[in-house]
Amino acid sequence: MVKSAAQIAVVSAIATMQTWSRSKGARLRHFAPTLFTSALGLGFAASACAQSALPAEGRLKLDVVVSDPSGAPVTGLDRTNFTLLDNNHPANILSFHAFDRTTARPDPPVELILVIDEAQHPSQQIGDEEFGLKQFLKQNGGHLALPTTVYRLSDLNLSVTPQPTADGNALDALLSSKSGMNEVDMGGADCAAGDHFPAFRPCQSALVALGFITLTERAKPGRKLLVWVGNRGPIGKNSFDWVTEFSTRLREARITLSSVSLWRNPGERLPYVRYLDAVKSARSLTANNLAIDVLAAQSGGQVLAPEEGNLTPLIQECVRNPDNFYTLSFEPEPTGQPDDYHTLSVEISRPGLSAHTNMGYYDEPVYFDQPYVPPTRVTAAELEQELARLKRSSDTETARKLSSMELAERWNTAALLSWKFRVPGAKSWAALVSMADAAAFLDPPPSEILSAAPPDSAAQQLMLSRTTEYLLHAIPRLPNFFATRTTVHYLEPKIHVGQSWKTASADRSLHADGVSRATVLYRNGHETVDFGEFVELDKGGLSTIGTFGPILGIIMTDIAGSNLVWIRWQQGAGGKRAVFSYKVPQQRSGYQVGSSSILPDGNTIGEIKETKGYHGEIEIDPDNGTVLRLTVEADFAPNLPVRRSAILVEYGPVEIGGKTCMCLEKSISLARVRTIFPMDEWGVSFKLYGQFETAMDDVTFSEYHMFHGEARILSGDSSMLNEKNPFPDSAPIALPAASSANP
Repeated sequence: MVKSAAQIAVVSAIATMQTWSRSKGARLRHFAPTLFTSALGLGFAASACAQSALPAEGRLKLDVVVSDPSGAPVTGLDRTNFTLLDNNHPANILSFHAFDRTTARPDPPVELILVIDEAQHPSQQIGDEEFGLKQFLKQNGGHLALPTTVYRLSDLNLSVTPQPTADGNALDALLSSKSGMNEVDMGGADCAAGDHFPAFRPCQSALVALGFITLTERAKPGRKLLVWVGNRGPIGKNSFDWVTEFSTRLREARITLSSVSLWRNPGERLPYVRYLDAVKSARSLTANNLAIDVLAAQSGGQVLAPEEGNLTPLIQECVRNPDNFYTLSFEPEPTGQPDDYHTLSVEISRPGLSAHTNMGYYDEPVYFDQPYVPPTRVTAAELEQELARLKRSSDTETARKLSSMELAERWNTAALLSWKFRVPGAKSWAALVSMADAAAFLDPPPSEILSAAPPDSAAQQLMLSRTTEYLLHAIPRLPNFFATRTTVHYLEPKIHVGQSWKTASADRSLHADGVSRATVLYRNGHETVDFGEFVELDKGGLSTIGTFGPILGIIMTDIAGSNLVWIRWQQGAGGKRAVFSYKVPQQRSGYQVGSSSILPDGNTIGEIKETKGYHGEIEIDPDNGTVLRLTVEADFAPNLPVRRSAILVEYGPVEIGGKTCMCLEKSISLARVRTIFPMDEWGVSFKLYGQFETAMDDVTFSEYHMFHGEARILSGDSSMLNEKNPFPDSAPIALPAASSANP
């Protein structure tokens, strides 16, 4: 073990690596190591990341109200007072927040949503409900405790007040005029021609309206109390998909649904308590399972009816002390079964207290990065044997066979390139590169690991001092040059139309999705990068910038003070290599990782980023200290939308202007992230968590030329895509006339 602090000096260079992906509607930006010189320090990266950290909360969030025997909310509890039971087994509470009116008010504030249901109701009941709602809105001089939105559901349409407000008088005026409310266009919810409201039976239109409101509120952060005013008997909709959707979307929208009614004869109201048991499959479903009262009780809300026909106290009871509640999150248990119902309950350690929250949830396989076992795992030697057997097969058949295989160990670049012109065609070559690149971060095969004794501490220090000398003197003396960068983008197969979002695809092999090319310039010790040069392919993919520059010295600077640990002697193309491992903790890291993802609260898409620790391996020439290979892999905690972010670079001898220099020949960028799945339901288009998917770039650098004048970067162009042959032969890219370059 050799500490690198004494040997590795700071190199005066800056390299920024950045990757961007667009995958099936999802956008992910992961910032590979953003590294700075000692003059700039790492403070900027750390400061930027602290502003928007990747969420480490659980996938599922619950709002919990704790009450005493009188029904009054209880505050002042902490995490130790709560036990969350998932299917009657204790679950790990990953985050916990307590809210009250004084020390920790919810931000944004809790909102109240009132729905007055007049569809298919007798005129007398409608009049009584409107009168009761007027009384509630005008109490306390019209000063409401919560920002409030009012919906009116009639036989023909759904209308809503323009915006949430605590001005009860203004809301009452809008309701009284019946002309100041905005009509909701439900045209996306299976409407009949010319109708504004879905062509369902009237009892079902209430569910469609509730679904529309739920999905609309799902896009907003914060907790909501939704009070449905008006009796609603059996719905008449027998849909298991709707059962799972309402359970899931109400919870995601953080809506506690309550149902109040002025129906004077309790015997005419649906006995909802008979239908509260979990619906675990379509076989156990009845239409009554989708009654408003049932959905309300299952969301943790109340179902109330007055004794004397007074509506105001009912609504007040549903919004009693709205700021006094607790929010906790947890990660559901992994499951391989779609719509796997789990019961939920919360126990409070203090006697006499009860907790109210969602009664259960439907667990989905897609909540997790599901394990994948490829049909065949092979060693490097077995792969070469299979390639020899397939040499007379068609290009398509060879590619199909290779796509069903996975390497169990690294396959070195030299061995890979030896097959470039021996495979049947472009498809099989793309599949072969995909296999090799995906395994590039694994250990080499035993045949490449030398059995020689490890060097002693002094010999290790001597090797590292040679690397320091190489970084300090050889890299800054590189001539100004430019090269062609060819990037082949790999993605998993596209999601098929009609494929469920609830489980991962059976085929997760990587396939070439497009090619982009660009000319990059190295000048005066720096890489010139045009940060607007993100080649956004129509089909998505990664576009990598920055691995071309002097990242070696920067990464060695970042690991200064860490331990370089001897791993092995390894046989390389040019002879024996010394391999060290390293690990950089988060507090000293310049590695930024980001994601555009659905955030836990509000379900909005926004870019988030955070500095992460990372680790990797360095392969060096023990005789002269030249770095030949470097890997960088970020360290992730569970529950993040980014599962993996890794970069590999390989260097080799290149002739530039009559001199042989060690330059970048190949790099691999790999990311595995949670995707976003588009959905349409109840007249609303929205997005939700999709499966985890891998995106990968195979990047090669070629056509190195000396630079003797001014040049600009030629951005990669999506018109260069060649879908039939994603691996065109390398051809020089002409520089503009203002440039001057000689081979």
